[in-house]
Amino acid sequence: MDLEMGRIRDAYLAATAEELARRMNLPTPRWAAAEERRLHLQWFASPLASLRAVLLLESPPAFRSRNLFVSENALSRA
Repeated sequence: MDLEMGRIRDAYLAATAEELARRMNLPTPRWAAAEERRLHLQWFASPLASLRAVLLLESPPAFRSRNLFVSENALSRA
């Protein structure tokens, strides 16, 4: 796994932890709030440029704050 993919996965894991904590009315884990778990460049869940505007709008705040842009139901998929 390359370094960039590792950073994306780390940021995604932190965003997931924060979003689930928010949904369950729990505090965000300290490790998830660390600055190194934020991306410097935007990452989109789809390579299709036509979907970027949708992902920018739908992405939950925990993801958006880390420059991750996913669909609003990203955590409801199995």
